[in-house]
Amino acid sequence: MPDTPELAQVADARRSLAAHALFPRSYWAVYGLALVAFAGMPIWMSYLPSDDWAYLSWVIAAVGVGSAVYSVVRRRSSGVYLPRRISAYPTARRIWLVGIAVAVGGFAGIHQLVEHAHRDVALYLLAPVAVAVFLSQVATRSAMRADIEAGRVTP
Repeated sequence: MPDTPELAQVADARRSLAAHALFPRSYWAVYGLALVAFAGMPIWMSYLPSDDWAYLSWVIAAVGVGSAVYSVVRRRSSGVYLPRRISAYPTARRIWLVGIAVAVGGFAGIHQLVEHAHRDVALYLLAPVAVAVFLSQVATRSAMRADIEAGRVTP
């Protein structure tokens, strides 16, 4: 029988599992750059002639596929299979929903500003929207980690 009590062993196991809920700093750096690029898409496209952005949807699809591949490779290499549904993490769900609302509202606001020829205001709005969405994603991952450590994850 080990020297540590069973509850301490469970807490240690939860902490080691929770470490897999967070992404490395390099992921967050690339995510931040991609977030600014995609959130400002209406702004960047307004500077281009209409014929020069035909392959833009392919670039966005490639980034989405790359993100999914990264997640699968990371899951297989670690051997830890955490629930992928956000509804499995009760604390993280609310933060995630707020982040989605900010992202959709910010993107719609930027798009409307560009459509009404307020490109400068849209550029000023881009930074706060990107920062708010970035912080919501980091907070969501932190809440997921806290839910795993506390044992609140539902299957």
